[in-house]
Amino acid sequence: MHIIARCPRCGYRWWLDATGADRRMRCRKCWRLLRVPDLTEVPKAAEVISQAQSELYVDDSGRTYG
Repeated sequence: MHIIARCPRCGYRWWLDATGADRRMRCRKCWRLLRVPDLTEVPKAAEVISQAQSELYVDDSGRTYG
């Protein structure tokens, strides 16, 4: 399974394998620290995103705003 990580600051996207889940990583472009969710959190996050009517922001601690 692959994860597509997207930096909330610069929008840069890159592929991670499953070992990148549930870790903090730095963006490869702007070096912002971000949290990659655990694989068990992904279905819940996808459900929240599909129900959102506008843009959704998830901070480093996993809280969602939108």
